[in-house]
Amino acid sequence: MQGYGLTYGRSPQTLLDKNGRVIGVLAGQPRDDDWELTISQACAAMENARERCAFKLSDTHHRRGLYPCIAVGVSYGGGQQEPSNLQHSKTNQQELRTLLSEPAIKRLAGFGSSILCHYAPKVHKVYSNTKASLKDMHPHLEWNFHNSVFAATTFNLGPSTVTFDHTDNGNFASGMCSITALGNFNPTNGGHLILFDLGLIIQFPPGATILIPSAILRHGNISIAPLEKRLSFTQYFAGGLIRWVDYGFRTEKAVKQQSPEAWHAAQLQRQTRVEEAAVYFSIFKELGKDCSEYIP
Repeated sequence: MQGYGLTYGRSPQTLLDKNGRVIGVLAGQPRDDDWELTISQACAAMENARERCAFKLSDTHHRRGLYPCIAVGVSYGGGQQEPSNLQHSKTNQQELRTLLSEPAIKRLAGFGSSILCHYAPKVHKVYSNTKASLKDMHPHLEWNFHNSVFAATTFNLGPSTVTFDHTDNGNFASGMCSITALGNFNPTNGGHLILFDLGLIIQFPPGATILIPSAILRHGNISIAPLEKRLSFTQYFAGGLIRWVDYGFRTEKAVKQQSPEAWHAAQLQRQTRVEEAAVYFSIFKELGKDCSEYIP
């Protein structure tokens, strides 16, 4: 495809729309000598999990690509009657517990959440409030990380995690997901993030984190060389969880039956989805004000 190329630096860069709203963040990396070790340890932990997990065909051949992946955390959608933790076999569940307890993985999670807090404070507030409400109403739910507001994580386990052109339409449409690349690939030759709708091709080196609104922006990757490896760690928040809380901890069907006026208002909101979505993305020049207003 034809597009504009962006070189990924260690310092953060923002992607802005025509109105100056932050619609993406090339978050760079923490400025300390331990980050490379953190990335190496996280990658090793995920590769070990790949060797020990048992995968179904749908885990390795799916609409996002041809590589093994496994998701963990709190979700709601696809016919669920209420929010619940994603379920796995006993073996895979144990491997996921090991991954979630790995200090390097926890650090990746915390970094992604902190970038969201700084560059998308309104989205961070929605995630934080929704998570707090779900904890109060459904105390049995198990959350991935104490240092992250995201509800779920997918471990894309490689060894060649190269995604097709796709959107993640189950995620909160007005939100952001966090993606951290891992591996040993040459980022000048492959592994780039492609944002198809924006015509952007972005260098995405191992150890780098990027935030994008993955539910509404088509994205994918350029392939890597045969002997290279690429894995990725993603965090996101299902839109269904936010609707569940907004509907008073009820299904849409229950709202329609019990509160027709509330249901009708929700349908009107959906008709203005694009306009409503933009409100959650901060104007870059107003980030300081938004952080003061939305972050405690």
